[in-house]
Amino acid sequence: MEKLQFTQRHVDLIEKWHGKKRDKNNVEQQKDFPELKGAYEIVEDWANAIKESLFPEGKVKLRKSPVNQGGHFSSYLWAKIYPTQNSPDHLAYTVHISTDEFAVKIDTVNAPKPLVEKYESIRGSYYQSPIVKCLSHEETLAMDFEQLVQWSNDAIKSFELSYDRVSEEIGISTVTKEKSDNTQVNFMDAYKPSSLNQILYGPPGTGKTYHTIEAAVKAAEPQFIWHSRDALKAEYDRLISEKRIRFVTFHQSYGYEEFVEGLAASSIDGQISYEVKSGIFKEICEQASRGVEQSNDPLEIAIEALKSELEEGVSLSLSTQRGKMLDIQYHGNTTFRAFPHETSHEDLGNGYPVSIDSIRKLYGGADAKEFYNPSYVKAILQHLVKTYNLPTEPVVETKEVKSFVLVIDEINRGNISKVFGELITLIEPSKRKGQEEALELTLPYSGKPFSVPDNLNIIGTMNTADRSLAMMDTALRRRFDFVEMMPKPELLTGAVVKGIDLQRLLDVLNQRIEILYDREHTLGHAFFMPVKALVEQDKQDLAFFELQSVFKNKIIPLLEEYFFEDWSKIRLVIADNQKTPEKQFIKEHSHTKQELSALFGAEHNLDQYGQSVVKYTLADKADEVWYDAESYIGLYSKASKTSDEIQGVKIGHEMVTEQ
Repeated sequence: MEKLQFTQRHVDLIEKWHGKKRDKNNVEQQKDFPELKGAYEIVEDWANAIKESLFPEGKVKLRKSPVNQGGHFSSYLWAKIYPTQNSPDHLAYTVHISTDEFAVKIDTVNAPKPLVEKYESIRGSYYQSPIVKCLSHEETLAMDFEQLVQWSNDAIKSFELSYDRVSEEIGISTVTKEKSDNTQVNFMDAYKPSSLNQILYGPPGTGKTYHTIEAAVKAAEPQFIWHSRDALKAEYDRLISEKRIRFVTFHQSYGYEEFVEGLAASSIDGQISYEVKSGIFKEICEQASRGVEQSNDPLEIAIEALKSELEEGVSLSLSTQRGKMLDIQYHGNTTFRAFPHETSHEDLGNGYPVSIDSIRKLYGGADAKEFYNPSYVKAILQHLVKTYNLPTEPVVETKEVKSFVLVIDEINRGNISKVFGELITLIEPSKRKGQEEALELTLPYSGKPFSVPDNLNIIGTMNTADRSLAMMDTALRRRFDFVEMMPKPELLTGAVVKGIDLQRLLDVLNQRIEILYDREHTLGHAFFMPVKALVEQDKQDLAFFELQSVFKNKIIPLLEEYFFEDWSKIRLVIADNQKTPEKQFIKEHSHTKQELSALFGAEHNLDQYGQSVVKYTLADKADEVWYDAESYIGLYSKASKTSDEIQGVKIGHEMVTEQ
């Protein structure tokens, strides 16, 4: 069949609408939209023709929507061509039609900033680049489709740098098609983290959340190398968007139903129905079992294609297994809408909901009886199989298996027995699916067999100020490796603001807290890192302002919580007992006998044993003490001993004495 070709009309429409917000109520836009989508079909044919000619073992990827993810029309329509099935995601041959030109090139795709910067240094000036070839609109529109493909093939062959060379230069490792599947699997195994289950624990501000991002990326993408925090965060965000890293926070009321599975009620036309709803743990286990990220999952690709097919508000006619006809529509969110032909659309209002999650579950082998409107779920899944070449059953290709990560923040705040239930045993590495001692249990609500795959990493964080490690659930402690994260004052070395030595300040504060309370309630270095960053930028005034904020809004409130508002202890921690009154953050006032008598009468007996009644007042936020550098220096200036030198300290309820 003769291929369609680009026309001036396509160029005009891209120019006309680019940058404008997609509006389904805009009649003119609705009229032009099918033609823009038609142009994307030609882009897809163009990319596939190049792949078949030059890269028969490769693959083509494209979103096939003229509207970007922000809901605006794009200034270009493009497709990615990967030379092999295993080519790195961040580098591809690309083809595009834009408001400026038609082009083929080697380009980065959603790459971290450091890789993009390296790439741009190699690419050089765009129109003189050794890896970019462009044609004007006039030149391209004078060609037929076959001539455009031939020009593109010749352009790629003429590139002065090969794909592999560019990949090597910017630091992306490639896996060539000659390498066997076994080689690829063994290579990934060599980079697996030492533990599938680990918990980062320590006092507040020790960088647990900061390092969780690093640990999660290392577990999900062992080969990824970064040279800046921005690059690491960009990769983390990418993995989050692909649902290869999932995040959940435990709390006292969090339970099995939210984490694994439970029953969810819904009301349709006044009728209450219940269906099994998967929790985050079950969802990520199922996805990890398939072993592919969502962007490469054939089912997800098919679902997105169907959404795109229905995005104009059009209806698609399907039939159930019993031959009953229905129309389906998609109005966004997580459901399709079904309208049986035997009932008028007006009577149905928004139609019957068909959950996309139910389609996923049915494809994964779940019993259709679990779902609301099962015949409609089956009809849509059958359409996906027939129309989008979806395999009839999920297929896991070993070479495509990816690692997945579940991050559980504040893991110690949840009731572990209540949250994990009988599944706590399944997370042990030796009990994971695929291992010799693998276990499989039956879930209580769905009645389906369940196991935990061995490509799922679980990373927890634990604040020891909330609960001691010794008080942790024994079942949890046995199944996790624990990584201690304590304060590191040495990270503040050389950071001095207005004469205040941040390293010395933190070190002395923690010495006192450890004596008056314990090491699990010390202060983390992360509280002071923003101050250090400003010092390094030579912004002394801003750094001092940040230090004031840290003390007023973080350190003092945290000490109040630690010592249950025992202000005498807090004064000892911040050395107010060693400073003159004008340098004290917490003011101490001993009531005189006359004051007590005036308040309570002569027979109050509040000082019958000679003790004084003391009132403590935290300095007002506008008080000069917060803005006086000497007040902060006074926190540590009279402390001569370091934490390594303090020994033999005995703690009593009311006093501290050195023996």
